[in-house]
Amino acid sequence: MTTTQTMTVRKKRGAYLLDGGHSALRTGVSMRRGEISTDLGRWQVDITDFHRLGVVARAVERPVVRLHPRGSQVPGPGGPAEWRLGRHSGVLTRGASRIEVRTGWPGSGVRVEVTGPWVDLDLVVLTACFAILTRRRKRTFTMMAIAAATSGGG
Repeated sequence: MTTTQTMTVRKKRGAYLLDGGHSALRTGVSMRRGEISTDLGRWQVDITDFHRLGVVARAVERPVVRLHPRGSQVPGPGGPAEWRLGRHSGVLTRGASRIEVRTGWPGSGVRVEVTGPWVDLDLVVLTACFAILTRRRKRTFTMMAIAAATSGGG
């Protein structure tokens, strides 16, 4: 029987903290890059394309986690991983294992449901959260630009 655990990522003092507060994601205002820290180390995380469909977490220059709808990589044994994006969510699957990341209202945090075993779970979860949060930030910036352009300046 496969168990499912629910985790929450909440923003506190400028960082997104995973339940328990030991693992964190820190980003800049534009959320184009950031840093993930866990008990295992630190990784730089960046978007990989203009549309923010993909992200990569690296140790120095070596990709450790790559999430993109056209091909993903996660640590550990197993078959290929698949990353699917929704408007406010993302789902990472590898075999029978699954991580679903969903944003709620601003300030409510990010809800994560994990099924099955994952190597470096905190790193994979925070990379997936970055992927969803950076897309939300791009939508926010786009809406602000449209509102400014259509307001008549005046």
